[in-house]
Amino acid sequence: MKKAILGITLSLLVSNVKSQNCWAESLGYPCCKEKTPNVEYVDESGSWGIENDIWCGIISTNENNKYVKVKQVISNDPRLEVSEIQVPENYCWTSISKGVNCCNEYDPENVSYAMDGSVIYNNYNNNDIKCGIKGYNAKWNDREKFVYTKDQWEDFKLKWDGSYNTNFERLAVFVGDNESELNFGWLSLTDKEPAILFGKMKDLSDGEIFTGSNTLYRKIFDESYYSNKVTVTGLERESVYYYKRKLNGRWEDEIIQFKTYNPDNFSFIYVGDPQIGGSKERVSVSDFTQKMGPQLATRNDAFNWNMTVYNSFDFVKQPSLLLSTGDQIENECFDLIDSEIYTQETQYSAFLLPRLMQTIPIATTVGNHESISLGFKNHFNTPNSYLTPVEKYHTPGYNYFFKYNNVLVVVLETNYGYCDDFKEVLRQAHAKYPNTDWRIAMFHHNIYGNGKYHSQDYHITDVLRPCLTELLSNYKFDLVINGHDHIYTASYFISYSNNDKGYTPEKISQNRIYENPKGTFYITANCSTGSKLYESIDRTMDYVYNYGQNYLSSFGVLDFSKEDGKVKLTISNYDVDTGNKVDGDYIIQKPAKCWAEAQGYPCCEITKEVVYVDDYLWGIENEEWCGIIEDDIPINNTPIISDLKPIKNCWSYSEGYLCCTNPQNQKPNPGEHLYGVDLYGRYCGIIPPDEIETPITYTTTTTKRITTTTRRITTTTTTKRTTITTTTTTTSSYETYVGQYAKKWQQCGGIGYSGPTQCESGSECVATNEFYSQCL
Repeated sequence: MKKAILGITLSLLVSNVKSQNCWAESLGYPCCKEKTPNVEYVDESGSWGIENDIWCGIISTNENNKYVKVKQVISNDPRLEVSEIQVPENYCWTSISKGVNCCNEYDPENVSYAMDGSVIYNNYNNNDIKCGIKGYNAKWNDREKFVYTKDQWEDFKLKWDGSYNTNFERLAVFVGDNESELNFGWLSLTDKEPAILFGKMKDLSDGEIFTGSNTLYRKIFDESYYSNKVTVTGLERESVYYYKRKLNGRWEDEIIQFKTYNPDNFSFIYVGDPQIGGSKERVSVSDFTQKMGPQLATRNDAFNWNMTVYNSFDFVKQPSLLLSTGDQIENECFDLIDSEIYTQETQYSAFLLPRLMQTIPIATTVGNHESISLGFKNHFNTPNSYLTPVEKYHTPGYNYFFKYNNVLVVVLETNYGYCDDFKEVLRQAHAKYPNTDWRIAMFHHNIYGNGKYHSQDYHITDVLRPCLTELLSNYKFDLVINGHDHIYTASYFISYSNNDKGYTPEKISQNRIYENPKGTFYITANCSTGSKLYESIDRTMDYVYNYGQNYLSSFGVLDFSKEDGKVKLTISNYDVDTGNKVDGDYIIQKPAKCWAEAQGYPCCEITKEVVYVDDYLWGIENEEWCGIIEDDIPINNTPIISDLKPIKNCWSYSEGYLCCTNPQNQKPNPGEHLYGVDLYGRYCGIIPPDEIETPITYTTTTTKRITTTTRRITTTTTTKRTTITTTTTTTSSYETYVGQYAKKWQQCGGIGYSGPTQCESGSECVATNEFYSQCL
């Protein structure tokens, strides 16, 4: 668009196109004259274009069509039955969803399938669509079309639109440092002291009060929300507990039951990207004339997430833990404006909605969709959080770890994390819990996947994979769970190798017991709500054993067992709707590290002092004999100190972006800010090289940050770059103050900060992390 749309009067808006099919006229706008205008904006009213610098409604090419009845068959299973669909006779899904016309003529052998329908590609791996194939053939998880859950879906829509979607104070029950602890997190409208009442009596007459702390999180439409965190300790195995929450200074009436299970035989559920809201811009069978907006998409995916949680819990019966590989939500919140923040919070509300998630702990990962804002760290109370990463000025969440029974789980933040960060987190985790039978890592980016969209990204193949393959091999990790690519992949056993590829695959197959195998098994989980279901790349990767896209929501199960001095881990994957097995079983077995249990004694938890030697080493703890476990790898008690340092005073931090650390010696133009793109494809702010304290060497590409999508706001066009700033920002803004007050968007606190800690009128000082607070 050559110029902004300014000063347009209503009379001008309605003076162009007149048509009985012009839906936009009822909103005070004309419809577009062009046959196939560009879609500039989509909301729940329809698709919008721009002609002569005036917003116009796009008339769907399907509106004048006759309709035909279509019966889509996904499976013969009644749980996947699809209702009869009324589809426009010449329905072209790509013209609505992608802005691409359908093919007039095509060779059937060249037809490929995408989750929205059939297409002809110019370039398959780049997702470059030449033209679409007419007709309905979408397989993303559009809940509107399924017969089996129709009644529940209609009931859910009323509840979601009524009150579910605006409840931002939902409880997140998180893992603690170990199985005897629970971490609770939630948002509140006041800063009154948070507390959990926890006990074994159903009426909580024996309950103990655990108090915590809170901090100001953010404002949503001028209403302040606070982040609350409480830790409960002293949980025992195979017990029944009850608890309730103190919210906004008042004890809630609801009392929730919480159970713990056998420490030797237990199960975890794992899921790939829930990505609630990810079905936005999909065309639903409820309306073939337009794409879904974010609110309708969030409602659709919220229902599907509920199904995933309830069906997986019903399948496993007594899960001990729920693991999520990241991208719990869709909206990245690039613009720090109320509407974007509101949408993101509705998606967090949807993720925390299932009642069953308050009955077991969860452990979540920071995905790329959580990497821009601070929602993750304010909703979730992570244990053993790594507070001093290399990039400490912009941390959406943390690397962290925990022990659960005989399993060490390390969760890595792979959006901003550096290899030095991962080295130190793994060192800390192993030093604290060196003798668990199982070691599992979870992080978002799939370093041994084969998805078309992400698996071959440079930062995955050339940055994350070399670092993490070596680290996880050295620390003898058994399993890694990833997400990100929305397609299921199971690797071979992968070991670090000093060859050209940096790894060596070892054979694996289903339904065979592997005794203490060499290498690490990598799983890329599919999308657990079905909001986005992607394809694989078109070539074979030597590290992939099995993969598939069945266009259904899925979940995985980790079954742990112990018998006759051996421990066993069984890994499997299932459809949400049917419970049918997608893949597995993969079975790993090895001797239990605590050899003393077979002789009726515990193993020493702390002492390494040898008191007696027979075939084993014995110590004494609590005046009882205990077996000493010999370390499989040496414990490193020396912290790893990185010599990499981020740029401290950077203008782009105030706009939610990192600083570029190697902008190829190109300076920004006088009076202008330039953006670069880092290895991860993220925008970053460029500052003059002489202001960089200690460069971190990776390559960035210099570019101006330009947004091509224009927001429809009555009569004014507002681009994404300008919607988040109302005050002129300069590279020296961190040293520019008004009296003793910091201006809006400026720093107002953090470790090592010595400037003003109060904000000027109209903004509040909000902590984004331990090192940086900002006037918002």
